Amino acid sequence: MKNLKEEQFCNSKYVKPKRYTYIGKDNKKYTWDFIEAMDSVSVFLYHTQKDAFIFVKQFRIPLWDYQKRHNLQPNELGFSIELCSGLVDKNLTLEEIAIEECVEELGYQPKHIEKIGEFYTGFGSGVNRQFLYFAKINENDKVSNGGGIDGEDIQAVWVKKDEFEQFSKNNPIKTPLLEYAYLWFKGKK
Repeated sequence: MKNLKEEQFCNSKYVKPKRYTYIGKDNKKYTWDFIEAMDSVSVFLYHTQKDAFIFVKQFRIPLWDYQKRHNLQPNELGFSIELCSGLVDKNLTLEEIAIEECVEELGYQPKHIEKIGEFYTGFGSGVNRQFLYFAKINENDKVSNGGGIDGEDIQAVWVKKDEFEQFSKNNPIKTPLLEYAYLWFKGKK
């Protein structure tokens, strides 16, 4: 990535800043600022032939900005380990979007996905829903190289099922949803 620079925020199709004012119980006026954000889907993928999970390693500018502002020095500044995920920004079902993201990011097209649950996040800064799915894949489901679209630079991260807990301890830059999905898998599968 080159020429990374901060610019004045104008408008975006992804987030919309909002401000509400209100009168509290004490009759004082208060203000609450937040963003209107889009919903998303995430998929916890298990490759049956490799007995491994496959995750996404991706550079995230907000993470990079946070780490720089707080003088944090992880091994790879701005990189996170995540589930395969995407925004609900198309006129498709949630399941279709989830499968499409698996193809775009990792090159696998699951034949069947199972809904684990849905969650609300960002209660103070901007609420959205995350829809979490699980899918088993194998090499017959490989349809492309993946890697992302629209400037994404996504790398696949393979973690053997019996090595996940050590992997998790050694990689602090990951989403809570990844941990939750693993615990669900451990309890249900």
